[in-house]
Amino acid sequence: VVDEIEPDSSPGGDRGIRGSWARIPAGAQLVIPIALLLAVVVVSFYNWVRPEHDDWSRLPSRLVCQVQSGLVPPPSVTVASVDVAHPHGNVLQLAVHFAQALPPPPGDQLTYSLANNGSPFAVLNTQQGSNDLAIRNVRTTGGADVRSGKSTNATRTLPDTVEMVLDLTKFGIEKELISPTLTVTSQGNAMQVCHG
Repeated sequence: VVDEIEPDSSPGGDRGIRGSWARIPAGAQLVIPIALLLAVVVVSFYNWVRPEHDDWSRLPSRLVCQVQSGLVPPPSVTVASVDVAHPHGNVLQLAVHFAQALPPPPGDQLTYSLANNGSPFAVLNTQQGSNDLAIRNVRTTGGADVRSGKSTNATRTLPDTVEMVLDLTKFGIEKELISPTLTVTSQGNAMQVCHG
């Protein structure tokens, strides 16, 4: 006589995964696969939309500047335009053009504040007796100075132009959408905000 095996049972009994699954209440049997599927979809979507590197796709070629309320700055410290470029890698380049030639140092006591997506990352100040600007990282505790080099520097290149070249990795900007805002302040005058 041959023993018949029931179609719903396994040869080793119900001790494996199928047995464990059968002991789970019916409601949980429905919820567990849905939760796992949802987790896989969320993780996949996040990895799909997250950029591998900084996203430069919306970088404008020029920033539009507006004088905020207050005393209008004289033409020698009024920003006429800001050209924006992405020369290579993670480097942001700005050329700040003024309406007239800047006064010679130390008469051009200007402060340049840079933000990305509204989050401040750098402050640049004129240095006494020099055309170079001091660069400070405001994302670090105490606002450490950033050493100037080939990929990060700022200087007055023409009487009416200040150029800034900034390697954004030095400011902790990685895997972000790049959308810069420049704020220029001069003592006693209204703030000037330039954005894309």
